[in-house]
Amino acid sequence: MHLHHNTEEPSFLLLYSPQQFNPKFGAVKPEGSLGILYLAAALRDRNYEVGILDCCVGNDRYSLDQTFYRQTNLPGDMIRIGFSPEEIIREVRDYDVIGISSIFTAQTAMVKETVRTIAAAYPEKIILLGGVNARSQIPLFLDAGASVICLSEAERTIVEIGETLRNGSRDFSHIAGIAYQKDGQVKIIPMQSVEQDLDMLPYPAWDLAPLNRYWKIARPHGGSFSQDNQVAYASAMTSRGCPFNCAYCHISGEHEGSLSGNIRQLRLKSLERVLEEMHILQSLGVRHVFMEDDSLLAKKKRALEIFREMIKLKLELSDVNGINLAHLTTTQRGQFAVDEELLETMSAAGFKKLIYPVESGSQRILNKYATGKLNLEKHNVPALIRKAKQLGMEIGGNYTFGYPDETYEEIMQTFVCAKEHRDVGLDYANFMIITPFPGTQFYDLAMRENLMLPGVELGDLDWTKPSIKTLVPSWVLEFMITHGWEYMNDPKRITRLRSMASQ
Repeated sequence: MHLHHNTEEPSFLLLYSPQQFNPKFGAVKPEGSLGILYLAAALRDRNYEVGILDCCVGNDRYSLDQTFYRQTNLPGDMIRIGFSPEEIIREVRDYDVIGISSIFTAQTAMVKETVRTIAAAYPEKIILLGGVNARSQIPLFLDAGASVICLSEAERTIVEIGETLRNGSRDFSHIAGIAYQKDGQVKIIPMQSVEQDLDMLPYPAWDLAPLNRYWKIARPHGGSFSQDNQVAYASAMTSRGCPFNCAYCHISGEHEGSLSGNIRQLRLKSLERVLEEMHILQSLGVRHVFMEDDSLLAKKKRALEIFREMIKLKLELSDVNGINLAHLTTTQRGQFAVDEELLETMSAAGFKKLIYPVESGSQRILNKYATGKLNLEKHNVPALIRKAKQLGMEIGGNYTFGYPDETYEEIMQTFVCAKEHRDVGLDYANFMIITPFPGTQFYDLAMRENLMLPGVELGDLDWTKPSIKTLVPSWVLEFMITHGWEYMNDPKRITRLRSMASQ
């Protein structure tokens, strides 16, 4: 029984939208982000009927050939995968509240289409949106038909929405951390306070996610597995927030006084809570855990304590958001040196893969845009690569190009830096064009100084193509992340990524 049957017991369906991607720049991967899993658990803990639907991979009524591997050409070079609008209409029919994740700017078009599709077919349904992209483009999504946009971490918010509906009301104006439309006006109620004690959060509802379908596809967003060697994987977080404040990261806009409240503040789960989550994952058959923390090693003593306990679990681990390299170093006799104990403990705990976010070969760029989080002279990145390789880890590096005031010389410094890292053992280099995604300080700068290139739509922003005015011509940046990237990476890796894109 549901709301539109005049009952007051709302049911929830939380979904990831279909996806679009450009096959020239690698493979599409299921999103499967953690946010929805926390929200589903918060609702389930209060006895709401709740389901999760990934429109990219479908459910057991559909084969993957009917969903993930079904590609539809879109205008331009983009390809769409996942459920058709008609299939979405059918799947959401029996639920009262539809919650849609919109974390990434590249999802804008598909999320907007999904909202419009559901709102047109079922005007009585409540459509919720959440994620940094949703709160960064509030008018766009409200105009598309969203009922409420959640502005922050929403475990408490979504339960308050449920309680309001249970009480027979659709007036959400008393709830903090939301945006909605009333009488043609956008109403915004900023988030006042965020959860400080992460042990109070519900355990993510991993069991509601289509894990077996993800494992079959074998494309975690942090890498790829061979399809003939499928790996049971899932994501987890031991903390929220980040002590750094890089201009191009959404964290730079998530401070005290912002719509989201201070969610960039570093908050930690206890050792006991982290281990309990790992046991839950193991009970679901998970063997490989992707640690999604924005700053996994920010409290090094705590991290070591966790890793020492995790040795007993015999899991495989990866960190894909980037290990801040300053945290992998220690001070010896006034000099920075590799923290060998930390890397050795991480290896023993099961870490098979780390991403080193070098970002730039220019110290000026790092200081101006990346919180100066890496000192290219003092932090010995080649030594960090060598040590991790000795321990049998796969190490990737992230390198960015296209800052507004970046010179040819600084671009080449980054390219040479990546080459030096490859020469000492880095397995691969990721090249990205720095992009002013909504919700970041970098976006505010681009708007303030009129840096956006003519004709660039926010929903089309993508790390694969230039979007702002730069000192160097756009073709230089495009050349660097295509031909420069090809030069820097193993042909087998390039072939594998491109074959995944064309499936």
